[in-house]
Amino acid sequence: MNGLRDLFLLDPDIVFLNHGSFGACPRPVFEEYQRLELELERRPVEFLARERRFAAAIAGARERLAAYVGARADDLVLLPNSSSGINLAARSLRLEPGDEVLTTDHEYGGMQILWRFVCERADARLVRRAPDELADAIGARTRVLYVSHVTSPTALRLPVEELVAAGRAAGALTIVDGAHVPGHLPLDVEALGADVYAGNCHK
Repeated sequence: MNGLRDLFLLDPDIVFLNHGSFGACPRPVFEEYQRLELELERRPVEFLARERRFAAAIAGARERLAAYVGARADDLVLLPNSSSGINLAARSLRLEPGDEVLTTDHEYGGMQILWRFVCERADARLVRRAPDELADAIGARTRVLYVSHVTSPTALRLPVEELVAAGRAAGALTIVDGAHVPGHLPLDVEALGADVYAGNCHK
């Protein structure tokens, strides 16, 4: 192998830049993925049930991931991606009419749609502010502070430590979308103290 490009199965005639939406697996990851798929297909009952092998494998993955992101394994839930995690958190909220969800005007399009839906369903208000205005916009009606650690459209790293602290001090539920953080920035989920932190491992 001659470099990073050789670690992937991508067409060498294409310059591939979309590892956010459709990230390709490195060869060793893909080979292990295929090995596990074949094992599952050959012996599905043994793979999924015998001596709780599958549960033990998932527990091991959660332990390793927890150590990497500064969290407790018991606090981690493995989901397809951070959007799935944010959806679970947002749709479980019991907002009241007049409550506010505060966020920035730099958020990922899919999450903007989600928060509009959640707020409209509850007759709550979705309040969007520029990142540098966010802390001052936290008010008595703010029930949720939703913010990206690194914004999707602009790659802006937000001061989530300060924002989470301000949100929690005001009694707001703090939700951080860390889709672009694991593997790119140092992360200590416990120290950050957000009520919900969702991140991706494929970017």
